[in-house]
Amino acid sequence: MTDYAVFWGCMIPARFPFMEKSIRLVCDRMGVGLHDIDGVTCCPTKSIIKVGDEFTWYVIAARNLCLAENMGMDLVTPCNGCYSTLKAAATELNMDARLRREVNDVLASVGHEYKGNVQVKHLVEVLYDDLGIDEIKKHITTPLDGMKIAIHYGCHMIRPSSAIHFDDPNHPTKFDLLVEALGAKSVDYETKMLCCGNNLSNTEDPSDSVALSREKILEVQEIADGMTMMCPACFSQFDSKQYLMEKSGERLHMPIIYFTELMGLAFGFAPSELGMDMHRVETESFVKTYNERSEHLKSARKYFDLPALRRCYECAACVDDCPVTKIIPRFEPNRIIGDIINGKLDEIVGSPDIWYCADCYTCYELCPQKFGMVKVFDRLKNLSNERGVAPEGFKGGLKMFMETGKLGEPTAMRKKLKLPKPPESGGEDFKKLLEEIKNRKNPDPVSEFESTSGEVGEKNIGELNEK
Repeated sequence: MTDYAVFWGCMIPARFPFMEKSIRLVCDRMGVGLHDIDGVTCCPTKSIIKVGDEFTWYVIAARNLCLAENMGMDLVTPCNGCYSTLKAAATELNMDARLRREVNDVLASVGHEYKGNVQVKHLVEVLYDDLGIDEIKKHITTPLDGMKIAIHYGCHMIRPSSAIHFDDPNHPTKFDLLVEALGAKSVDYETKMLCCGNNLSNTEDPSDSVALSREKILEVQEIADGMTMMCPACFSQFDSKQYLMEKSGERLHMPIIYFTELMGLAFGFAPSELGMDMHRVETESFVKTYNERSEHLKSARKYFDLPALRRCYECAACVDDCPVTKIIPRFEPNRIIGDIINGKLDEIVGSPDIWYCADCYTCYELCPQKFGMVKVFDRLKNLSNERGVAPEGFKGGLKMFMETGKLGEPTAMRKKLKLPKPPESGGEDFKKLLEEIKNRKNPDPVSEFESTSGEVGEKNIGELNEK
């Protein structure tokens, strides 16, 4: 059990308790102990308190830090604003001895002293740096394969970089990697690092605060199934204010999913357990798409490593090197791999296109990952044969091999060329080997090599070759 003092902030307990629910569910599943901090107040927010009186901001932040420090645990928060405040305040207090003395003089009046022993961490930081992607993957039961997610980092998860050393402040990647660890695709988009605009609510015209969030929603709704973040203020901008924009007649629709809700879905929790029905913008369409794609990908997941397929599809380094594509343009191996990822395995297995792979291994030798599309096409051909939809030429060759151990018999041409008599056939040993393989792999008395229609090759021939 890894234990943290958890700082919920103001917005999550008051306005978005479903966020707390999903956080508690996934952390408990991973053995992360979250311990509430008694006596906390607002972090306090920079945009109001620090502007009003900077010293008060330091004192109140330091008091909250003292409460966690007294618990003997690192502090974790799932709120960007709280993270930026507490991390920045701790950094300044640790570096500026005079400021720290002045703050502690005031804190002494309520029996506290900030010692600088507490580490302030964002929940995303804990998930990525402390737990790690491999640990998260252990708990995934229903991956988000095929789902396209637009990530909003939010300004205060990664800035100011002088205090927050979690990720690159302009080109971060850790949140993306966490999303992709769940099986989803993190889509890139032009306005990705754009502020949500929440603090513009303090301007003379609060309606100005929706301008930035509207711009992001308009872009991502064309390329993503949903949008995720881990900041309640940002969530309010994209969910609550999107709802108001929709009510006023704007044609927007982008489901907003808090990141631990995505984790919860991948961990097997029901949307109702996670409180996803409490969002202002409906999430049912996102869940429906997720369930449909998950169902479509069940069979693909049995036969393929989908993350490896996705890396192959996105790499496409060898796509122009396939010799067959140069003479048969309809053969598009990269497109076929993309179709598998998108849940079209049955359609692909029944297509004659997969048989255009010539097993030349050109893609394998040029592959920077040494994966090679040929491995995928071997498996697709196996499946096509198992389902009885392989080309007749393949079926005939396989039938001859299974019956004789050969793909051809000598003819009179050998005699004409005065060649010696061919070596004796090893047919008897061959049949014994097939029988032994059948008994080891399938104790059922019905031959695994014969279908009900009398055709052969019902088992994965690739597996036999590997043996």
